[in-house]
Amino acid sequence: MTPTIETALFIALVGIVGIFIFMFIFFLMIKGLEKWFPYEDISKKKIDE
Repeated sequence: MTPTIETALFIALVGIVGIFIFMFIFFLMIKGLEKWFPYEDISKKKIDE
């Protein structure tokens, strides 16, 4: 392969890996927020009152 194609593939690989790392960190942030602030069903809460 030519150096230009190798460089282009490397840049694409770095971008794809970067997206997966970002999505994993975002997933962990969402899970952490769900743990700190658990979901409460508002409609069920109104029925109980």
